[in-house]
Amino acid sequence: MRVLVVCNGFPPSGQWGTEFYSHQLATGLAARGAEVEVLHPDRSGTRPRYEVTTTRRYGLAVHELSNAGDPRKRFSDSYGNEHVERAFADLVRDRGFDVVHFTHLLWGLSVRLPRVARAHGARTVVTVTDFGLVCHRGQLVDWRQRECAGPSSAEACARCVREPGRWDAGRVGLAWKRAGVRGAALLGEKGFVVGPRDIEARRDAIAAAARDVDHWILPTRTTADAVGGLGLPLDRTTRLVYGLDEGAFDGGGASGSDGSAQGRERDARRRGPVRFAYMSQYMPHKGLRTLVDAARILDTRLPDSVEPWRVDLYGNGSRARHRRYAAACLRDAPRHRVVDHGPFEPLRAPRVLAETDVVLVPSLWRENAPLTVLQARAAGRWLIASDVPGVREVLEDGVHGRLVPPGDARALADAMSAAIRRRAHPAARPATRYAAHLDRIESLYRALCDGPRAPRPAKTAATARVAS
Repeated sequence: MRVLVVCNGFPPSGQWGTEFYSHQLATGLAARGAEVEVLHPDRSGTRPRYEVTTTRRYGLAVHELSNAGDPRKRFSDSYGNEHVERAFADLVRDRGFDVVHFTHLLWGLSVRLPRVARAHGARTVVTVTDFGLVCHRGQLVDWRQRECAGPSSAEACARCVREPGRWDAGRVGLAWKRAGVRGAALLGEKGFVVGPRDIEARRDAIAAAARDVDHWILPTRTTADAVGGLGLPLDRTTRLVYGLDEGAFDGGGASGSDGSAQGRERDARRRGPVRFAYMSQYMPHKGLRTLVDAARILDTRLPDSVEPWRVDLYGNGSRARHRRYAAACLRDAPRHRVVDHGPFEPLRAPRVLAETDVVLVPSLWRENAPLTVLQARAAGRWLIASDVPGVREVLEDGVHGRLVPPGDARALADAMSAAIRRRAHPAARPATRYAAHLDRIESLYRALCDGPRAPRPAKTAATARVAS
């Protein structure tokens, strides 16, 4: 079976959960005998836009489609692009894939790619890895950093997209930005900012694209609830949490020394400071501010003479929205306690976790089965995480770690203090599920390929151009 995995990024480029899962999916299927290739956008801007370059990584053909960000792009380019569709059509036609599995469709790609794939005879599967299909910001968190219940009026969503947030500029710059976008919005179609018609066009495009997908995979109930407005048919959806290769995380978990290198490492960890790790973006919805405040509280309670500890940060901030947030948070962090290591290449996660005692996930948004939680569970690392829906579904309180109220720095500090006093005992590790995950994926592919062929989508002006 020939499979194309289409994703947001692929190691060693990209730094977050979707990229890690896409690697696990692609390499896992290839190890079982599938002919797997990968396509992802390259946002470096080092090659001509829409050029496709093919390399080999991890034994796979990896196709990079050059499509760097550009503030001059139209809003519609964030969800649909004919040039991307044309390059994709050439690849699917030339390579003859049986299945195209998407873990990403937006920002550098196009929601119309499933239609293009089906026009060339491939079956299509989409794993929903964030809330971008129903929220342009991707997190169902509005410009004020308040949780959003879901799409509302086109006018309200347009304002949320265009309105600068408090971390986008300094006080004076922010006042000018807000005045500019609000003034431009008054011009309606003559303005250069997102308006209600833009939001309506996005919604229409995504609703149409949803009908072109043969099967949807929703990792959690939280995901299913978030995308419920798309009207996905039950007979074309599967609930399946992400799978990852637990064998790569075998360096942690068990207590006691066994004389091995891993055992000596565990003993050394117990003699040194308790090491907390935050492995995520330095963004408001990820709760970095809560973590910094918790570290400051804990620093007043537990000096080194009582019990040594530190917090290792692995991530980075944004060069676009919220560009000032990370610096503001880190400026207030106790430097002798909090160490900023920057981001790491996704496949280094097992190594980072092997050097960690407790993983912190202080998210303020509802999350979607975060890979950090699944990775920490695979490594047997104790977790302290926000009690939000997407986390609650994959972390059992008291078994894999502790759940604390989101945004409550004191509660987070209390949980960290308890972990230090108990020397961060190992958490329960999950039963092997990677093989079972791949079994489900392969079974789904076979059912799609062996079942009756669905009618190819009717050609529109766009698909007629890219399919030719």
